[in-house]
Amino acid sequence: MLTYLEFLYLVFLAICCGYAVYRGSHIEYIGAAIMIAGSIITAIVANAFETTWTGLEVGIFVVDVIFLFALIHLTIVSDRFWPMWATGFHLLALAVHTSIMVAPEVTPWAFATGAAFWAYPMLLALAIGAHEYVRPVVQSKSETF
Repeated sequence: MLTYLEFLYLVFLAICCGYAVYRGSHIEYIGAAIMIAGSIITAIVANAFETTWTGLEVGIFVVDVIFLFALIHLTIVSDRFWPMWATGFHLLALAVHTSIMVAPEVTPWAFATGAAFWAYPMLLALAIGAHEYVRPVVQSKSETF
């Protein structure tokens, strides 16, 4: 059964990614796919390895690193600014994982909250980027004369 916060995240994920697919172009489609795949695979890994958030969660860390590279690639091939923001926010989420390596006495609540928090600005960057995208106007042949 989903908790309230998990349900809220899934609703936010669906709204932001759905809006990006509706309003954006192929860059937003790829970004939405990265966000959805990252969320699903993270949930699968968290359940498979019974995540307790009491130390470095290696499975989730590996998933986050893989999706960081996907976002970096999207940033490089894109002509938009929102992938840079999403990549930066995701890098901050990875910094939370790194903080556990440096200071293992961080409480599980702080670790879990800090790691999950940065998904919301990433999704917001995707939605804002899709909103700012202007579709090219296609002129019919009769309008060109």
